[in-house]
Amino acid sequence: MTTLSIFIAAQNGAEYPDLLKDKLGEEIEYTVATTIEDSVSKYSGQPVLLARPDFAAAILESKPPIDWIQSTWAGVTPLIEHSYKNYILTGVKNVFGSQMTEYIIGHILYHELRMEERAEQQKQKYWKAKGSGRLQDKTMGILGTGSIGIDLAHSVATLGVRVIGYNNSGASVEPFGQVFTKESIKDFLRQSDYVVGILPDLPVTTNLIDTAALKAMKKSSLLINVGRGNLIDDDALCAALNNHEIAGAILDVFKEEPLPENSALWTTKNCIVTPHVAAMSYPADIVKVFLRNLEHYMTGEPLLYQIDFEKGY
Repeated sequence: MTTLSIFIAAQNGAEYPDLLKDKLGEEIEYTVATTIEDSVSKYSGQPVLLARPDFAAAILESKPPIDWIQSTWAGVTPLIEHSYKNYILTGVKNVFGSQMTEYIIGHILYHELRMEERAEQQKQKYWKAKGSGRLQDKTMGILGTGSIGIDLAHSVATLGVRVIGYNNSGASVEPFGQVFTKESIKDFLRQSDYVVGILPDLPVTTNLIDTAALKAMKKSSLLINVGRGNLIDDDALCAALNNHEIAGAILDVFKEEPLPENSALWTTKNCIVTPHVAAMSYPADIVKVFLRNLEHYMTGEPLLYQIDFEKGY
C-alpha cells in the first residue's frame, strides 16, 4: 500500500500532525514548514498540501506536481492571483461564521451600550444614566450572502434585527428579507443601520464602499469590515468619519497588512482598528474540514468547497 505524503505549511503547522494522527494513524507521512522560506526549501513533491495560501503560493513558483491544496484560511487571494493553477484548491466553510458573528455583535453592542463613554464616566466618578441604543428593529445590511453571512444573519435575527443582503447576482438567499446588487447598492446602504462587509477580494468588490456609497449611508450607521480590505476606499472613509457622515467604523481587514503606522485609520475619530482577528484559523477546526475532504480525495469523489479560479471564490 502506498503511503500518502502530506505537506503542511502554516505558522502553527506543528500542531497539525498530532491532530491528524489521532484520526489517520501512522500510515501518512507529514512534512511541516512554519515559514515561507521553509515551505520552499522543504517541499519535495508531496501531492497534497494543507497550507496557508501565501505559503502555498511560494511553493507554486516551481510548478510542482500538486493534486490538491486545502487552504487553512478563508481568503485565498495569493493563490487566485498566482499564474500556476494546475491543481484543485479547496477553501474553508462553516468554520469562521460563529467567530465573526461574535466579533460583529460584540462591537455593535459596545457601540450601542455606550461602553467607552460609560468607562470614561467611571474614571471621572461621574453618574449620569444616559440611555443605550438597541438592536431590536434595526436593519443590518450584509455585503456577502455566503455561509458566513448566513450564519450572521440567523444570529442577529434572533435579536430582532431585520437583515438584508448584497451579492453579485441578486439571487434570493435565506434568511435575507431582500437581496441587492451593485445597481441597487445605494438603496441597500440607505436602509442599513449596520453595514457589514464579508466579501471576497475581487475586482468587482474593490472600493465598493467609496465616497458615493458612504454618502448614501445613514449618519447614525456603523460600517464593519471583516471580509477583505479592498472593499473600502480608506481616504473616503476617513473623510466621512471626520465629517460625521457616518457614526463609526470597525475594521479588521486592510488593503495592506500589517496596517502601516502612517495610516490615518489608526487615529481617525470613531474608527476601531483590530489586527485581522475576527476569525482565527484554529488547527482543530481546519482539520475537520481537511479530513472530510481527504476522504473524498482518497475515494475519488469531488472535493468539498472547491474554489473557482475564474470567479475567485
